[in-house]
Amino acid sequence: MDKTVMSNKQGICLIILFMSSSSLVLSSASEARRDIWIAILLGLAIAVLIVSMYSRVLSKFPDKNLYEINISVFGRIIGSIINLIFTLYSFYLGALVLKNFSLFIGVVGLEFTPLSVVSSAVIIIIIYGVKEGLEVLGRWSAFFAKIVFPIIIIVTLLMLNMVDVNNLKPILGDGIGPVLDGTFSIITFPYAELVIFVLIFNSKMFKGGNNIYKTFIYGLLLGGFLISAIVIGAYLAIGPFAYESSYFPIYSAVSRINIRDVLQRIEIIIAVTFMIGGFIKISACLLACCNGIVNILKLKDYKFIVTPVSLLLLVISLTTYQSMLDMVTELKNFRYVALIVQIILPLVIFIIIEIKSRLSKSK
Repeated sequence: MDKTVMSNKQGICLIILFMSSSSLVLSSASEARRDIWIAILLGLAIAVLIVSMYSRVLSKFPDKNLYEINISVFGRIIGSIINLIFTLYSFYLGALVLKNFSLFIGVVGLEFTPLSVVSSAVIIIIIYGVKEGLEVLGRWSAFFAKIVFPIIIIVTLLMLNMVDVNNLKPILGDGIGPVLDGTFSIITFPYAELVIFVLIFNSKMFKGGNNIYKTFIYGLLLGGFLISAIVIGAYLAIGPFAYESSYFPIYSAVSRINIRDVLQRIEIIIAVTFMIGGFIKISACLLACCNGIVNILKLKDYKFIVTPVSLLLLVISLTTYQSMLDMVTELKNFRYVALIVQIILPLVIFIIIEIKSRLSKSK
C-alpha cells in the first residue's frame, strides 16, 4: 500500500461524516423510546472506551493497520483468518449502506427510477474516489465538512419551534430495559462502526506525529454531538409515535419545518448531507475491504481490485432486502453479527497484544 499522509483535521472530518451519514436518516436508539437521550449519551460514553481500545492497538504498532498487526501478532495463517472476518464485515457493511442509500434516494427523490440505476450511478463515483486513495478522501471530507456541519446545526435550531419536552417524559417510564436495548443499538450503529478506520488507519499517517488517539476521540465526540443534537431534536419535534413508526424519522421531522410559510420544504438539505456522508462511508468500507484482500492474498497494490470488488458489492447490495420493512429487520439482526467484529474480536486482539507486550517487558 502507498504511504498515506493526512492532517489530523482531515481524519476527524472523515470520521464525523462516516458516523453521521446513515444516522441522518435512519432511526438511532429508537428502542429506548422516550429515554432516547439517555441511550445516546450512555452509548457515546461506552464508545469512548471502545475507540480508546482501537487507538491503543494501533499505537502499539505505529506503522501498521489492524490487518498488518494481526499478521504480526498471530502469524500468517491465524492472522489471515481473522483478517478475512474483518474483510467480509467491511464488504457487507458497504453493501448495506449502498442499499440504504439507494432506497432512500428512491423513496424521497427518484421514486420511479429502478434501484439498480441509482446504485450503479453511486458505485461509479465510489470507484473513482477509492482509487484516488485515503488521502484524497480525507481532503474531500475536510471540504464537505464545511457544508455538512453548519447544515446539521442550523436544521437542529430550526426544529426548536416544534419542540415539546413532554415527548421525553416520564424519564425511565418503561424501565431500564429499553434504554439498554437502545444503547446497544446505537453502539453498533454508528459508534462502533469506527472499527472500519482501524483497518485503514495507522498511527504514523497523520502529520505532526502520533495523533491517532486524538483523531478517534475528537471525531467520535464531535460526531456524537451532532448525532445527539439532531436525533433528540427530531424526537422532541415529532414525538415518540411518529419517530418510531417512520423509516426516516429525521427526514420526516425536517420536512415539517415551516417558518411563517417562508422557510419550508428544506428536507432536501438532509438528503444532500446524507448523500455526502453516504459516499464517504461506502468509500471507507470498500477501501477497508480492498486492504483486507491485499493483505490476505499478499498483493502489492489495491487499486486494480477496486472495480471488481465494487461490482460484486453492487450485486450483493441489489440482492439483499427488497423493501423498507425488510431493511429494518436486516439491520436489527446485523447488529448482533456486528458486535463480534466491532467489539469482541478487537477486545480479544487488544488483550493478547497487552499480554505479549507485558511479557516482553518482563524479560
